[in-house]
Amino acid sequence: MTSNSDSGVRREMASERPAAATSLAGSIISAMRLHQWSKNFLIFVPLIISHEFDLADIRDAAIAFFSFSLVASATYIFNDILDREVDELHETKRLRPFASGDLQPSTGWFVIAALILLGAGLAALLPIAFGMVLAAYVVASVAYTLRLKRMLGLDIVVIACLYVLRVIAGDEAIGAQFEGLDSSDWILAFSCLLFLSLATVKRCSELARLGSGPQQRLLGRSYTVGDYPVMLAIAAAAGLSSMAILMRFIGSPDVTQNFSQPRILWVIVPLLIFWLIRMLLLANRGKIHTDPVVYTLRDPMSQLCGIGVFLVSLLAW
Repeated sequence: MTSNSDSGVRREMASERPAAATSLAGSIISAMRLHQWSKNFLIFVPLIISHEFDLADIRDAAIAFFSFSLVASATYIFNDILDREVDELHETKRLRPFASGDLQPSTGWFVIAALILLGAGLAALLPIAFGMVLAAYVVASVAYTLRLKRMLGLDIVVIACLYVLRVIAGDEAIGAQFEGLDSSDWILAFSCLLFLSLATVKRCSELARLGSGPQQRLLGRSYTVGDYPVMLAIAAAAGLSSMAILMRFIGSPDVTQNFSQPRILWVIVPLLIFWLIRMLLLANRGKIHTDPVVYTLRDPMSQLCGIGVFLVSLLAW
């Protein structure tokens, strides 16, 4: 019952179905999940790492952001159309436009086509390599919706890869190749493990909310309550491994030669480890009710950690 939901669930319900959703336009905007566009800011990571901020690169990164966001919204709608019957049984997903009946599948298919065309049009302004990464994202997302999300273990690996593709897309959009440095290997390794941890954190939180209730399996997934300890261990191991890679990256020539005060960057490590431990504990308590990246951007303590990382980076620059 939603009357017994905690504040975290109520906030997700608000994001799933805003007041404007009573209109067709509002329902379409809700189905596009604009709040999920925040994940696509990962596209700007290569621009930041490259230390190059000319107007052409900033423009191309911005175009890539909107292209990727429009296409990602198309994949969200595709997912919601196919999953509407399962979503009807979920405590919050039942409020999504297709599950609630605010939108019909026929409308959804039209919106999908429009979003793909708009996204592809923007992608045409960028190097062809960006378009190839975007196409790979679409293929992986469709495969995830049709089959992979119901495959034990593989679903979280695919989710992690979808995050990493955003970083690769940003690299290809500006054609930086991280200026020929080895930074790309470090950043991709760090991203793979960090996002694997976050993808697992979400499953852990979902399993924690099931607890000892009558429902022992996640809706539309292959995980049972008994999998919880293993999943939490995977989340912790992947997250801490990403921190180890970050520490090695801070000591690499790519950093020491491109920052005026590289030793200051070590302050970032305890900030991120604190943030990771907190995310794991919140997942253990079943408090993360939405995508962990979106949750991080809304959570005040995570925001403070992010501001700290930003300020430390500026001091080291």
